[in-house]
Amino acid sequence: MRKIYRLFKERFSFLFYLVEYKRAANAVRKTSSDPDAVYQKIFEEFIQSCENKPCLQIGVKDNRGKKYGPNWVSVDKYDMREFIDYHYDIHDMPFEDNSFDAVVCISILEHVPYPLKAIQELKRVLKPGGKIWVQLPWLCPYHEVPKDYWRASPDGLRVWMEDFKEIVCGTYMWRKTYLSTASYFYGEK
Repeated sequence: MRKIYRLFKERFSFLFYLVEYKRAANAVRKTSSDPDAVYQKIFEEFIQSCENKPCLQIGVKDNRGKKYGPNWVSVDKYDMREFIDYHYDIHDMPFEDNSFDAVVCISILEHVPYPLKAIQELKRVLKPGGKIWVQLPWLCPYHEVPKDYWRASPDGLRVWMEDFKEIVCGTYMWRKTYLSTASYFYGEK
């Protein structure tokens, strides 16, 4: 059996790794009965809890195309759309300490060279007791915009977010394909 396995790996490496990748993705998907529904519900509750509070949105996803609400300040270094409030570098934002009740950072940390420094900056601007939502790709193809540095499993994301009290951490399949699985962390300062 080992010989057949080795032969399959050597001669059909693309197919071999595709099968292995699918096995790994299936293992991730089994961490919850329906992780996508859980993710959507928790995220919507998080956003609703932020109404009428000063909140920070790092990056605005193209599929949403807008801020979460008028109380949200949007920051993106490269996005020049009209609703982006500031073009700051996430590593060094000129906001005062403890400025925001909530911070959302979706699909940004994989593009920054120093994610731990960026997370410390998010922590600095977040008020004590404030909530944070961070998401980034885990099982996802390379996508250079402008650079693509990192992937983090839920366990890896927990290490990055160790200064926050975890509310929930898990995975989310945003494109209904095994090639687009994200890790997310919802926590409190």
